Amino acid sequence: MPATRASGSVILAAVAAALLPSCGRVDHAKDLEQASDAAQRATEIKNRWAPAIELQPLQPADGNVVTLDQALDLALSNNRSLRADLEVIAQAKADLVQAGLLSNPVLSFAGMLPEGGGRADLTFGLSKDFADLWLIPTRKRAAQAVLQQRVLVVADVAVALVNDVRANYYTLQYQSQAIDLQEQNLRVLRDVIELTQARLKAGEASQLDLYLTRGRLLETELELLQLRAEFELTRQALLRLMGVADASMAWRPAAPDAQSSVLAADEVAILDAALRQRLDVQAADWDVQAALADVQQQRLRVIPSLNIGVSGDRFERRALPGRKILADTARASGAAGALTAPEIQSRGQRNLERRQIIDLVLGPMIEVPLPIFDQNLAQIAKAQSRARELLQRYEEVEQRVIQGVRSAMTRRRLAEDRVRLFQESLLPVQQASLELARKAYQAGRESILAVLLAQEALIRTRLNYTASTRDLAISTAALERELSGRIPDSLLRPLTTQPAATQRTDAGQQTRPSTQPASPGG
Repeated sequence: MPATRASGSVILAAVAAALLPSCGRVDHAKDLEQASDAAQRATEIKNRWAPAIELQPLQPADGNVVTLDQALDLALSNNRSLRADLEVIAQAKADLVQAGLLSNPVLSFAGMLPEGGGRADLTFGLSKDFADLWLIPTRKRAAQAVLQQRVLVVADVAVALVNDVRANYYTLQYQSQAIDLQEQNLRVLRDVIELTQARLKAGEASQLDLYLTRGRLLETELELLQLRAEFELTRQALLRLMGVADASMAWRPAAPDAQSSVLAADEVAILDAALRQRLDVQAADWDVQAALADVQQQRLRVIPSLNIGVSGDRFERRALPGRKILADTARASGAAGALTAPEIQSRGQRNLERRQIIDLVLGPMIEVPLPIFDQNLAQIAKAQSRARELLQRYEEVEQRVIQGVRSAMTRRRLAEDRVRLFQESLLPVQQASLELARKAYQAGRESILAVLLAQEALIRTRLNYTASTRDLAISTAALERELSGRIPDSLLRPLTTQPAATQRTDAGQQTRPSTQPASPGG
């Protein structure tokens, strides 16, 4: 075979071999859908994540009200931290695609120029590492486990985000109610001060009474200032969680819904539900599976590569010296004894001579490292240690889940007891005190001051009751976070009592204080 044809065939074969390896296309839309489904099962909030999620604007409803559902929808779409975590899924999917790809063949060329000129010596080779045949399956299993772990981690991040949004929203609702109640309280205390000043002039009250009432008024004003500042801070934090930190602040939360259920299940049932549902427990289990696949991968890497291919060598050829016709004619004539032309080879003779020259050698090539000094034992031991580490971390996650569920149950039952105490005892007692003060005032046995003070005490009790309902709502959200899902109805039972004294006692609805006993006092 002529040298030019041989080298050309090798080049064409190399180009064809380079085009054979398949290219992986990274499409993580289904993995995002899987994460979205896991988050939806845990939170019961419909949401669909896609590779490109458009940011949603904040659009308050009628009355500039932003509902909890609106806040949750915005957070699951706009929250920048969550959107960044979604990209982790794409990265893990890219690693999985890469893990399933064959390594590229290697094409090599080397040329050496002869010193005296002529054709260069050309060495070439084409090889492929066939260790992929036994390394790819375990590599893909490890990458698939990592992808599943990333999907569950992102879903768990979404569950935590939902809990944060709910906690902030419930706090905002409480602060809005508390501001209204404190404003009512201020109106009542101002009326008390006016009445105390009038009684002081009439000699029916002391200066101490006036000082005590003014002190309570100033304390209430300070509490109101603090509540308003905390309301703004909570609203700003909620806007950031919703991913619209720069949106208008001219909105308010919806009125809170009354909590109407308490935990009825024992601790064992709730712990069992948590360990089955917790997404971070499932993610930790996939971490262990990835580590076990890596152990198998390292065991197979005792022979990390097996290159099989073909190699060739086209030998150098010195350049033929130029012919000196006169000298060759003289030599030929001298040898023949007469004028004789020099000998000239025919084309056939030249071709025959060239075919007898070995111009190109081709042959198979195998390269395999011999596991004599390095048998990958260190990496196997490292992978085994990593697997044991992740197993312990998996069990630690379970331990934290158990502790977290128990703590959340303790806080929720404390909140339940506080709400029940307010409903069954404190609110009825304060309401009864106000009714007795009204009746005593109407009968002429007490002044309007007693009515106003009883009303102020009732408002403060309602303020504390509102705080207890906020704590119950937040503890419910925290328990659902620990469960990675809503509390099953089978684990709840209705409250046996309904909130007492739920009517709004607004000092603005009172008649002005009067010295006539027949006038009602609020």
